[in-house]
Amino acid sequence: MLISQFVGNFNNFGIFFFLRSGVISNYADYFLASDTDLLINWLYKLSVDNNYYSIGAAISLVIFLITAALSLSVYVRSAAYKQEDTYQ
Repeated sequence: MLISQFVGNFNNFGIFFFLRSGVISNYADYFLASDTDLLINWLYKLSVDNNYYSIGAAISLVIFLITAALSLSVYVRSAAYKQEDTYQ
């Protein structure tokens, strides 16, 4: 489930990146992000366009840890985990 969520998010990256390629960015209130950036677009611009690879990697790692913790907690509370012996 966790892997499919990441694949789905990265598959949507192209749609937003190519549709927004001509939009002028306003960096007034955000750290190198415009008003309409998604998280994946912002991380791409942060690391590739502005050479902040370490910050982009750290933010990606934190987002992964949050997503993994939430996915595991939801899985542990699900019926599939509680009744695992019935599905074998």
